[in-house]
Amino acid sequence: MLATHEQPLKTHVVTSDTRMAGVPAVLRFRSDDPFAVRLAFLDVDPDRDGDGGDGRVVDGIEWVFARDLLTDGLHTPTGEGDVHVWPFGPSDLMIELRSGASTALVITPQVAVRMFLCHAYAIVPAGSEPRHLDLDRALARLVGQG
Repeated sequence: MLATHEQPLKTHVVTSDTRMAGVPAVLRFRSDDPFAVRLAFLDVDPDRDGDGGDGRVVDGIEWVFARDLLTDGLHTPTGEGDVHVWPFGPSDLMIELRSGASTALVITPQVAVRMFLCHAYAIVPAGSEPRHLDLDRALARLVGQG
C-alpha cells in the first residue's frame, strides 16, 4: 500500500543574481521510492492564473535526492555532486542545489525538515527500504513492458 507524506517549507533562496525571501516549497516522500525525497518549489505567481498562485510545482523545479543525505545534513556537511546539505546557524538548514554552472542556496528551518523526516521514517523505517521496492514493476517499466 502506497503511503506518502508532504511537508510545506518556508525557504529563502539565494542564487548568483538574486535573493528571494519566502519562497514556498514542499518536501515529499513516497513509500514506493523509500530511499528518496523530493524537494519542489511551488508556483505562487499571481499573474499566472489570477488567483495569487495555485501551489503547483514550478515547471521543472523538483530535486530528487537521498533521504539519508537530508538526515545526515542536519548534523554535518554532506553531499556529492548536485546536492549538498549542512546545518546553517543554530536553527536552519542549508541545501545547495547545482545544475551545470548554476547554483541555488536554499535556507529552511531545521524543525520543518526534522518533522518531515520523522514522518518519513515512520512510514518506512531505516533499514526496511528494500521491502517497499517493487523491483518487478520497475524492471518491467525499464524494458518498456509496464
